[in-house]
Amino acid sequence: MSNDRCSITIGKRVARTSNAYERCNGDLKREYVIQNIELYNYIARQVDGNCGTFGTGYPFYALQKGLNGKLPIIAEQIRYNNALIKSVNDSEHVFWPCLECLTRNYGHMPDLKQICKTCPNIDDELKPRKLLNRLPDIDMWLVCDDNYCESAAAILISLFQKYRLLPSDIDPVKTIEELWEIARSLKTGLMPKYNLPLDAHIISYSNLALLIEKIPYEFKRALDYGEIPYLPIHPLSYRKVWQHDDTAYNFVHDFLSSLTEFNFNDDLNYLLQETRAYIANGYTFEELYDILIASGPKSVKDRHKTLQLKKTFEERIKSWQI
Repeated sequence: MSNDRCSITIGKRVARTSNAYERCNGDLKREYVIQNIELYNYIARQVDGNCGTFGTGYPFYALQKGLNGKLPIIAEQIRYNNALIKSVNDSEHVFWPCLECLTRNYGHMPDLKQICKTCPNIDDELKPRKLLNRLPDIDMWLVCDDNYCESAAAILISLFQKYRLLPSDIDPVKTIEELWEIARSLKTGLMPKYNLPLDAHIISYSNLALLIEKIPYEFKRALDYGEIPYLPIHPLSYRKVWQHDDTAYNFVHDFLSSLTEFNFNDDLNYLLQETRAYIANGYTFEELYDILIASGPKSVKDRHKTLQLKKTFEERIKSWQI
């Protein structure tokens, strides 16, 4: 990929890499993704104050209970990637100025938004963060005892580096190159030698427990007033450093679509299962599906046109009806 590093065609390489990864939906890819999840959980178990972990996003909304089932090919992801190819074709740029900027500003740029967001030197769709948004990563959360969150953040950085489980902001161009190798390995039937980029978050035990407790009340309140249920969650997220991002997540959407817990302690697990049962037994599937769609970004609605995802969500809700 070295010849593409300075060329605007790096955008096409990103789109084609993401398409190749999306189309590799066999057992090897599922095994590879689970391997990444297990590595994160192994790391998290070494941290004092660990009260469990959970995953959100892909692949958690796409797999059945126990991370079983076949990964679907999501047409919306391919459409989104192909839109990037069109942006490259429509661009008046020949070179990608971001490589020089990233090299120059790497040492004092905490993430890919502070400098890139208002930069006038490249089309928005071709900025580093927009490119990386097309590529797969894995969203994992550490639930931490309230008294250990600060020390856990420091320890996790060294453990992530030790096991080469890193966020894409650390070295964006290298991330693009490694994901090309990951997609190529999967396509040829080989287990990739690189890990997926990590989107890591820390949330305190009391904060997560409070959010779960609020779910039934927020559902009732919002539906009574004809609103979309919304519970903002603003965790520590690891970019180049630990930071609070400028935009909160809607916990309602993650709770419904993908929250997959690992090793929760007994009290937290009981609270989670009771809340799930209350929701699954108190609302119809269609009501919950409408909330799922409404509580996420526009891409969620387009993504769930993939019928297998709707079926997987239905199975998820049924599994809560205890």
